[in-house]
Amino acid sequence: MITLNNIVICVGTGVIFISLIMAVSISRKDRSYMRWFFLCPLIAFLASINTIDGIFFSRFPNNMTFTRQNYLILVDLTFWFFFFIQILNNKRDRMQITILLVITLFISFYLLFISKAGIQNMHMPALGAICRTIFCIFFFYKLFKNMFYQNILKEPAFWIVSGLFLHSTLSFPFFGLNSYIRSQFSLSVSFSLSAISNMFIIIMHLFFLKAYLCTIRVYSQGT
Repeated sequence: MITLNNIVICVGTGVIFISLIMAVSISRKDRSYMRWFFLCPLIAFLASINTIDGIFFSRFPNNMTFTRQNYLILVDLTFWFFFFIQILNNKRDRMQITILLVITLFISFYLLFISKAGIQNMHMPALGAICRTIFCIFFFYKLFKNMFYQNILKEPAFWIVSGLFLHSTLSFPFFGLNSYIRSQFSLSVSFSLSAISNMFIIIMHLFFLKAYLCTIRVYSQGT
């Protein structure tokens, strides 16, 4: 199952790279929140490369792969904060999102402080998944309450948040229970669940690809 997990990571890296290329091409034409959305697949691509480096190329047992991964989690979380700030126009909504981010970052820096260098701290991605899930629930609540999009199926933000929500909610149990699973079951079970968690990342970026297509369709209709 370790091999399966490695295959999923490599395939996922390819999907993320395609997502990055499409996001960059869209950013040159768009003037909305999609203008800088390419930062999301860029961060994900760097995280994938970091993981691949740790699996295939690292020669030292106490490498910095997990430390770099933890900092990328913080960067990713900050990106999503600014993304939701852009798509939520109400000042009160922005303030609530900001308060949640500050609390999450405070806890995250504490976890980084108590973590040993080169040791994987699964509390970091678990905390990030919880925060992103709350962001998504907040967005969907405001969306279906106010219906500020005429056709949500044609709105890129809907597909982006849907993909993020799916990934965050489904991967959180793996992050939260990883230590327990490793202590109670064989290592192969942990790698199997890791492969499933990485599949959720692929599915999320497939949702992003749908969002890109919605954006491109808007361009084609406007020309």
